[in-house]
Amino acid sequence: MKRPAQSSTRRAGFTLVELLVALALAAVVTALILTTLAITNRTRRSQADRVACRALTEQALGLLARDLERTFLFPKQDATAFELGRGAAASNAALELAFARVAPLPGESDLRWAEVARVVYRLTESDTTNFTLTCTSQPLAGPAALQPPATNAVFPRLESFDVLLFDGKVWKDSWTGKGTATNGAPRAARVSLTARQGNARHVSTAEIIIPISLKFEPPKKDKVPGKDISEIR
Repeated sequence: MKRPAQSSTRRAGFTLVELLVALALAAVVTALILTTLAITNRTRRSQADRVACRALTEQALGLLARDLERTFLFPKQDATAFELGRGAAASNAALELAFARVAPLPGESDLRWAEVARVVYRLTESDTTNFTLTCTSQPLAGPAALQPPATNAVFPRLESFDVLLFDGKVWKDSWTGKGTATNGAPRAARVSLTARQGNARHVSTAEIIIPISLKFEPPKKDKVPGKDISEIR
């Protein structure tokens, strides 16, 4: 009696070992792709943070330099006095720099339309590691002089901000011009600023010349001996 012949063909498919190997390879490839994406995103964020920190320091230093280069003094007028204080001398701010500057109005190039204003740079503590630098201004003449100071710019996320003033001999960390006969201004300012965002940190330092060789003097009346010129017709 003959037995039926068995078929030599087998059904196509994967063994359990082959499936496990394929799953392991897929997991390895997926992990590599996710790691690459994470590194790329971290690098992109780090570059963006560095650019933002650099832009912040350049903007703050640029604004302060423009204001210092336009410093304005009027004898015996505290409103134009140059002041640099810290702590209690700065109304309990970490640092306060105040002075008067003259600059053309926005959109104007003619000096006849210039504005004299008192500007104040005030550094306040946001938290234990961050400071905020605020710049405010208030015109010293015209209807706007009766209004509250306007905020020109706010620079957050600062790790540090410091100003030293040069009197021609030494650098000083404070300055007072109020109540003095000359209301003198320093000859230069050394400004250092550190901004931090994420893991990025940028430090900028600049020395700014304060070009005041002559203070503004009010016009004096011409006098004729024994008479005031206003009496002459």
